Amino acid sequence: MPFLWAASFFLGMSWVRPTPLPKHLEFQLPLLRECQGIVVDLPEPTAKRLSFTVEVESLGVRLLAYVPRDFFVYPGERVRLFGRYGVPEPAGWREYLARRGISGLFWADRVEVLSETKGGLLFWTARARETLRSLLSKLPEKARALLSALLLGSRGLLTSEEKEAFRQAGVAHLLALSGLHVGILAAGGWLLLGLLRFPRAWRYFLLVPAVGLYVFIGGLRVSLLRAAVMFGVVGVFWTLWERGLVAKAWRDPLQGLSLAAFIILLIWPWSALDAAFQLSFSATAGIVLLLPSWTDSPLRRHLPRVPRYFLDMVAVSICAQLGVLPFLASNFGYLASYGLLANLVLIPWTTVLLWAGILGLPFLAIPQTQFWAGRVVAGICEPYLWAVEKLGKLPGAVLPVGEGFALWYLLALLAVLMLRAFQEEVLSPLRPELTSHRAWREG
Repeated sequence: MPFLWAASFFLGMSWVRPTPLPKHLEFQLPLLRECQGIVVDLPEPTAKRLSFTVEVESLGVRLLAYVPRDFFVYPGERVRLFGRYGVPEPAGWREYLARRGISGLFWADRVEVLSETKGGLLFWTARARETLRSLLSKLPEKARALLSALLLGSRGLLTSEEKEAFRQAGVAHLLALSGLHVGILAAGGWLLLGLLRFPRAWRYFLLVPAVGLYVFIGGLRVSLLRAAVMFGVVGVFWTLWERGLVAKAWRDPLQGLSLAAFIILLIWPWSALDAAFQLSFSATAGIVLLLPSWTDSPLRRHLPRVPRYFLDMVAVSICAQLGVLPFLASNFGYLASYGLLANLVLIPWTTVLLWAGILGLPFLAIPQTQFWAGRVVAGICEPYLWAVEKLGKLPGAVLPVGEGFALWYLLALLAVLMLRAFQEEVLSPLRPELTSHRAWREG
């Protein structure tokens, strides 16, 4: 399966060939003051505008449109925009959009909806997201912006200073919907179904579609789809295992990770070069490859439950950090010195915040309870943002790294993994106590 993962990665990279604009469009687009097309993705709000991709059929191009916030459109609608064309800056963002087939920006001052749509998966997804946003709009400004990011992945409502604080604190991944968010929500659902005495197979049967629905509500993001595929693989495996159709020893999380990479690169080949893909898969690969060194250790087996739970959380965070370090360094040019500390503080806090937001949504819809529900949720959000800001401003919080750090680190990590594989394949058969423990663990 690691070979499938590598093959799918390089396959995706080989397909990323942005088509250059024809010469006549290079002259025509800067003069564009009006365009007509179809909305092809989910609209995303920012502090002052709404953004979405519009396919301009007459020109054969796609543009990323920004319209005033008092307008709202749905996927599939035909719109006419009045404004001006813009060139994406800086160059990195321009290349990012080009990989998605987007040829530029269009800053619209006015929008006309020429034909509406009332069906389709993207339409109902947009309706659901807009309903949730309307409920979150009852919250104070900072709480609304934070929960929109944590629940829906809409980071545009956060200020640039707040987003930079998350990066400097080493917890920017909390703003990108990923396996962490899926895990928090699925764990809550798993606990609830367990209290209702549902068998394991039925819990997966109910939660896998729920996770799939959240992938759409969260905006069809790479990290969400990766988490959903892996969760689905685990669900299918345990269902088959309970029926005696597979052996427990066949379980291998790397297979789910490889399958997720293959599916995502078939759908979005350009994602191989995106930071979201690289960070999501490298963090998960770090956990899958490195965490067994801790979970199989004799020290962990002899720890009491509470210290073991805490150290498990530390180990997962360390493994994820070790996986993403080269990509963080290459994308941002620095590392967050207190990333481990920030994750230990903020991940449990994020769990509380997510469930407070979800459980508070019905109360935000009721005028009589709206004020107090908003006060409670804001009381959790505002200290959270304060903690992120303070962690990002600690002395030495940002550690600049050189251009060659990522390559050096990847080579060192590869050497460590090779030594670990050598230990498992060559040394373990020579040490019966390790072999017997592995057989016991695999069931």
